[in-house]
Amino acid sequence: MKWLKDMLSDAKAILLAPLTSILCGGGVLLLCASFVDYDKTNGLSLHGSVHWAMLAAGFALIAVGGILFFLTHRVTGVRTLNYEKGVELKRGELTIFIKSGEVQTIQTTTRNSAIVLPANTSFVDDCATDRRTAMGAFFTERFPEEIGALPASLKGVLNANGIQPTENGQYLPGTTVLLPDKFAKPARIIVTASTTRTPEAGIGSTPHIICSCVEEILKITADQRVDTIYVPILGSGHGGVEHGMALLFLLLAFLHFSRAYHHIRKLHVVVHPKDVQSLNQSKELGQILAL
Repeated sequence: MKWLKDMLSDAKAILLAPLTSILCGGGVLLLCASFVDYDKTNGLSLHGSVHWAMLAAGFALIAVGGILFFLTHRVTGVRTLNYEKGVELKRGELTIFIKSGEVQTIQTTTRNSAIVLPANTSFVDDCATDRRTAMGAFFTERFPEEIGALPASLKGVLNANGIQPTENGQYLPGTTVLLPDKFAKPARIIVTASTTRTPEAGIGSTPHIICSCVEEILKITADQRVDTIYVPILGSGHGGVEHGMALLFLLLAFLHFSRAYHHIRKLHVVVHPKDVQSLNQSKELGQILAL
């Protein structure tokens, strides 16, 4: 019902905008009229005395119009989020923390934590060695000795879980696996296909893929005693989804699917420092603030 709430909010703004103008305009007219007399002989004429009732009514209309203007613009005005300090959202049993950082620098985890790394649907290409990606930055920092064998390790995990590529050699978007315990430093590692990679279109993602990844992440952690998840903003960056849109769908997906999968208690969304400015300029910021 989010769309209905937004539609009603827009309708309210449209109605209130002319209303404040009418109230203030009417108030000004009453103020002017409070110093004017009219009779059939002389018509309109200014006078030194004041019609106090009319004057009071004019001030009252201006005051009401000013208050409505202030309230509506204060509610709909866009603010910024302090990602360095961190933003906390609490919904039922789920607490969401949104904070700037990088996945490869995460240290303070528990034995029940998991870190999500985004991949594309090929799983075995150069993402693991590209430091411009979250997955590449993590593995080159944490497991440099495993880089060469990582494609084979990922393929072995996929095969062990009965997951096979399609005819074009790609795995389905949203495909998600939990890596072996040898990679569980500083937490369990989850790899999810949050972007597609095709020769025709290159790398890309969609809000639908982001939601599919979240559902699969919660599915595979349901019986792993994982109650805390660290995740970058899936689908943004190389995925092409605008940062604000990607963050909004990521949060909505976790809020929605956590109703079916109750094991997650804490979600840490890791915002890369270079994405902070674009997030604070995004059109979706108001919707994120309203969650």
